[in-house]
Amino acid sequence: MNRNRLLLLLLVLALFLSGARPAATFLPVTGAATAPVADLQTAPLPDLAAFIRQVANGQPQQVTGLYVEDVLALPVIQQPSGQPAYVSTAPETVTQFGAASDFGSLGLLAHNTLAGAHFFDIRVGDLIVVIYGDGHTRSYQVTALRRFQAVNPNSPYSNFIDLDRGGALTYSDLFYQTYGVAGQLVLQTCIAAEGNDSWGRLFVLAWPYVPEPAGAR
Repeated sequence: MNRNRLLLLLLVLALFLSGARPAATFLPVTGAATAPVADLQTAPLPDLAAFIRQVANGQPQQVTGLYVEDVLALPVIQQPSGQPAYVSTAPETVTQFGAASDFGSLGLLAHNTLAGAHFFDIRVGDLIVVIYGDGHTRSYQVTALRRFQAVNPNSPYSNFIDLDRGGALTYSDLFYQTYGVAGQLVLQTCIAAEGNDSWGRLFVLAWPYVPEPAGAR
């Protein structure tokens, strides 16, 4: 192999490695952080326009709200710097999962005894509206609800059993099937069972919504 060809191969290899997916993957635990809140969002939900005004902060790149008609209207906060496993313990509050952004997806976390309880009321086909700080929105349509049992419920590095499709997978496999899919919206909370609030994980998966053209069937 001549020298020029070897240099070319080394350059291609370097470019490939520089574009490799980030290696730091894990799944935050979203089980109970506090006692269950009995009065989760019992007041009537605001309409979308009113809720947008409530969560606006003028920051066009910052996710500030999550809305599903007749289901939830929740403010979104960001994780503190250097705390990738952080999930807010404030009631009726969702946390943006910063690591998802490295893969081009949007991840939102909530404990199942707090705001995450609402995620169980979302159905395939529902529209989820993500609100940004300057008031603009992006709509997603739910395409799948995926449920998993955690082998080590309280670990962000647990292996999992797929409750719907069968089979086992690692935390890394599950991360790449959810947060590792660019463009996807992922809502995550825990599934309580067998006396353990972190027994399993629920993922609500959604894709950007594209309305059908007027008159289309």
